[in-house]
Amino acid sequence: MSTMHRIRIYHAVLAVLAILAYLTGDDEGIHAWLGYSVAIVVVFRLLWVLTGNPHVGLMRFYPSFEGLDLSNLFTHPAITKTFMLGIAVSLLSVTATGILMDQGKSIGMASAELIAPAFADDDNDSDDHDNKNESFADEALEEIHELSGNLLLTFVGLHVGYLLIFKRSLAKFMLFIPKPPRKD
Repeated sequence: MSTMHRIRIYHAVLAVLAILAYLTGDDEGIHAWLGYSVAIVVVFRLLWVLTGNPHVGLMRFYPSFEGLDLSNLFTHPAITKTFMLGIAVSLLSVTATGILMDQGKSIGMASAELIAPAFADDDNDSDDHDNKNESFADEALEEIHELSGNLLLTFVGLHVGYLLIFKRSLAKFMLFIPKPPRKD
């Protein structure tokens, strides 16, 4: 199987998991499991980069605007790479914040804390202060998670729309749409 076919399968798995995670945002259990599944796929992709295959390297996400001018404004590779970078950053952010918020509770690691709790003084005022700080941190994390999810959806929409308009053959390939038979 060619590298491009492997990338296509990876892409499909990641896309389906990310879409399902977004759609199940109100169901914390399923949403968290899908989020962890996305994290596993992302880690797999990062390990895949270590193989040295240029088709899966991280430079594919780095836009270079060299050679961009009015004649190729809509078809220059920097456009696709910019959308892919936005998707990657949003995906990493939404996945990381989701894992931080869940702290392993959904996968049976309820006692695992990513940040060790601080030893508080005996007076109740500091406990109230700690609870307020923790609540603020949890709310901030949740807001970043939701913002990242919405940004991810926006970048995916731009990416898909761009490919369908300007790179239709690549879009069809990535969506497993077979090429029509050649007329000889």
